[in-house]
Formats: sequence, C-alpha cells, structure tokens
Amino acid sequence: MGSPVDARAENAWLRSYPFWDAYFAIVLIATIITIVVDGGAPVAVILLLLITVSYALWGREAVRAPVAPTKEGWWHAAAMIVLFTAADLLAPQSAVALSALIPMTFMALRRARAVAVTVAMFTGPAVQLMADNGSHPLLIAVAIVLGLSASTLLGVFIDRLGRQNTERARLIAELDRTREELAEVSKEAGMLAERERLAGDIHDTLAQGFASIVMLLQAAGDGHDPYVRRAMETARENLSETRALIAALAPPALEGASLEEALGRLAKGFELPVEVSVAGAADVPALVAEALVRAAQEGLANVRKHARARSVRLALEHVPGPAVRMSIADDGRGFDPSAGGDGYGLRAMRNRVTRLGGTVRITGSPGQGTTLAVELPCSG
Repeated sequence: MGSPVDARAENAWLRSYPFWDAYFAIVLIATIITIVVDGGAPVAVILLLLITVSYALWGREAVRAPVAPTKEGWWHAAAMIVLFTAADLLAPQSAVALSALIPMTFMALRRARAVAVTVAMFTGPAVQLMADNGSHPLLIAVAIVLGLSASTLLGVFIDRLGRQNTERARLIAELDRTREELAEVSKEAGMLAERERLAGDIHDTLAQGFASIVMLLQAAGDGHDPYVRRAMETARENLSETRALIAALAPPALEGASLEEALGRLAKGFELPVEVSVAGAADVPALVAEALVRAAQEGLANVRKHARARSVRLALEHVPGPAVRMSIADDGRGFDPSAGGDGYGLRAMRNRVTRLGGTVRITGSPGQGTTLAVELPCSG
C-alpha cells in the first residue's frame, strides 16, 4: 500500500481512466447493436472496430499523456475523422458513437484542436441529415448547431475537469515538498541547538577539568619528573582537543559578521599560522555562509589533529555563476584521499554542502600536504 502522502498527491483524474475505457467500450457495443438491429451496413461495424484498434494503438496513450497533444493523439484523431465519417455515411446509426468519440477527442488533444476535430466528425451526420430531410433546412441547421454546441460544452467540461485535477495534484506535490523541506530545516535547527548544548556542557566539565589538572601539575613544581612531565603534556593535549571539539560544536561565528570576518576569526584563533586571502566580492546567502564556516571549522580541526603542518592557507574566492569557492591547504604530511573513507566530520560536511547543491573535493599525497576545496552556489 502507498503512503498517505502518495494517496493525496495522486491525480484523481488518473484513477478515472479505467472507467473511461469501460465507458468507451459500452458506447461502442451499443452503437454496433443499434446498427445491427436497424439493418445498417456491416462495413460500418468494421469501421467502428477499426476505431477501437486505433484507440488501442494510439488513443489510449494519448488520453493518458500528461502533456497534450502528442504524436499518438494526432494519429488517433485522424483515424477517428476518416473512419467515423465513412461509417456514418454507410450507417447513420453510427452517430451514437459520438457520445464516446467527443470525450475521447478532448482528452487526447488541446481544447481548440479538439473543437476542430469535433466539427470535422460532425460533417458526416450533418450531410446525412441534410440528405434525409432536405425539405426542412432550418430544422436541420438548428439540430446541427444544438448537437455541435452540446458536444463542445461536454468536451470543454471534461477538459477543464482534467486540468483542475492535474493542477490539484501539482499543488499537493509542491505542498508535500515544502513540508519535507520545513521538516529538514526543523531537524537541523534541533541538531544545532543540541550541538550548542553539548559544547556548553563540555566546556563546563571536561575543558575546565583538564585546565585544573594542568594548573595542579604546574603547582607541583617538579618539572624534572618524567611522569609529571608526561601527565602535563597529556593534559595539555586533551585540553587542546576539548577546545577544538567545543569550537566544532559551537554555532558558526556569523552573528553580526560577514563570511570573510567569520573566517578571519577562525584563522586568528587557530593554533598554527593561517594565511587568509579573499578574491572578488559577492553577497553570500546565510545558509551558504554557515555551511562554509562549518566546513572551515572541520577542515582546520583535521589539520590540527592529523596534518602535523607548520602553516595553513585559507582562500575564499567569489566566482561567476554566481558561486563561492573556499579552500584550506596545509603543508603537512599529507595522505592519499583514495586510500580510506571519510570520518564522521567529513561525512557531515559533505552532506551539508550537497544539500545546498555544492561539492567537496579533497586532494593530497603523502609528504605533499592536503587541500580541502568546497564550492557552493550563491543561490543556495
């Protein structure tokens, strides 16, 4: 079974097609029975059956096509005009089939073209009516006008009903997409709030605890004891790791600052020298700026943890498109990006950037440093 969303978004008009097929078949059978009972020409029955073949080959697909007219629709319209006109001239009872052919025409073609085809199919009955009742031209004209008007109104009603159902299905699908986007935004907002809470908790517990350990070891004053010295180094390393974790979890430093200023703050607070360069100028949407700052946080954290670098270069470039490109290059020990999978931080970065239509590329080789490049469209 489909989900409730699928059921609501489904075009109700699509579910009616089997009933229309049944209606067309019933009208065809009724027309054939009328011809046979009234002693009409058997050839007319064959011609009507050929219309059924045309419907199976082209008409059925044209009726169900989301965009009309299609090539199949034109083939079926031409077959209906020729075959029905011939059948009606041979057996006037064939006019009963118009109650199926006219709806079929308006479902397969656009409105103006469907009206033209309807007029063409009325030519046979009009000629037959004039031949049988030539002494009453006024009555014949009134009958033809009334029949054509009623048929056209029926066709226009069917066409409008189909259009309204198609538009309704489009609007429901758009509403469902909007709801999914809002749910994603709400989910991400909740995740950011939780990350901020964790950053505060870590700062108040682990960071302060490691800082206290360092102070106590320094107060012990025995810097020559290898165990004390090793304990101080371990505490400092873990304090540094904890501060980096807090920085990665905390919200981007964008409050009241431009993207360039936020990246400058990150570079200024980094343990290693970071050269920052900016090329071009453009307005960057808030979501794009946030994603770039998050990517810079993750990239600098990876440099600190893995690269053993002496310096880092952070470049921001506004390129035509418009788009913005950021790269973080280090002179560290490097690695082969194809040799292993991404860690959690890189996966989260890729997901965030991909959702905004951007790309993440990591290049490097052992002993030659590593470069992280992020590019995002400024329409994001």
